[in-house]
Amino acid sequence: MLKRIFAIIAIVLILGWIIVTAVCAFVPFPGKEAVFPILVAGCIFLPLLLWLALWMISFLTGKKNIASFETKTNDELFNEALKAQGVNTDTPADETDDSGSEGDK
Repeated sequence: MLKRIFAIIAIVLILGWIIVTAVCAFVPFPGKEAVFPILVAGCIFLPLLLWLALWMISFLTGKKNIASFETKTNDELFNEALKAQGVNTDTPADETDDSGSEGDK
């Protein structure tokens, strides 16, 4: 519930910031040269900061959402790459099939 309330507040903040930036772009007023670049930078950094805050809420509560990400170990990535190439990773590497070498002797 906390994440949903935070997400609604974040959407209202972002939309409000964009509307203020658009109004500032088209309405002439004194000091526009100083305010407009700050508003444009805010259009970039405000969503990033809000995403980071949403991610922190998820991290602290232990719940996953769209802002969460999972890291995989090198072994997991290696096994996925082998499976993608069609290599069977179910059998351990030290087990080999020596059935053909016995008959050749």
